[in-house]
Amino acid sequence: NKTNIQAINMENRLLKTKRKRFLAFIFDMIFIMFLAFSLNGLLGIIFKLDSEIYQNVMVYVLLIIVLPYIFLGELIFKNTLGKYLFGIEVINNETFEKPSVLSFIKRGLIKIIWPVEGLVLLFAKNKKRLGDLWGKTIVANKLENQVKPLIRLAIGTLTLVILYFSFSTFMGLGVKNTDFYATGLEYLKTQNIKVSGLTKEVNQNGDIVN
Repeated sequence: NKTNIQAINMENRLLKTKRKRFLAFIFDMIFIMFLAFSLNGLLGIIFKLDSEIYQNVMVYVLLIIVLPYIFLGELIFKNTLGKYLFGIEVINNETFEKPSVLSFIKRGLIKIIWPVEGLVLLFAKNKKRLGDLWGKTIVANKLENQVKPLIRLAIGTLTLVILYFSFSTFMGLGVKNTDFYATGLEYLKTQNIKVSGLTKEVNQNGDIVN
């Protein structure tokens, strides 16, 4: 009957979702960190890495971009990039439709205790973490994915590669734009040492910079 067919379809949608959720979470963490570092590097070019305003800007980047993506990514962007790439989505565990705003907020707030949530999900037979239980949600395979898995994997890989090189480049240019770099460069010139290219490593301890 119709009820049995729905139950079978839902069971199929929950196949291998634990593994996909874990991989999507790892991807999202790497993605948002690379994105934040890239933005910080870009802002470092504009405001100087060793300026007070840059330190304040970094806080706003964290509050405006990183935290909302981690805790409310599915609500704000309909889905996180990680979940999209692995073909999963958050649905209501009763209607199997898109959850309410309140459900998204509930499951997002519980992510504050994400280590506990990870253990709960790992050992839960119902494939739900505490946030899912509170928000009455569950993560399932999407019914349809417009882009094939290999193409999605390529998109994810390319995204991380671009963000990594953006971060490296922006931070290197940001360091060259600082006062301590200019001071150090002038000193090295007096020692007849030529510096070229972007800075690969900077060690700072208080007011002392190598």
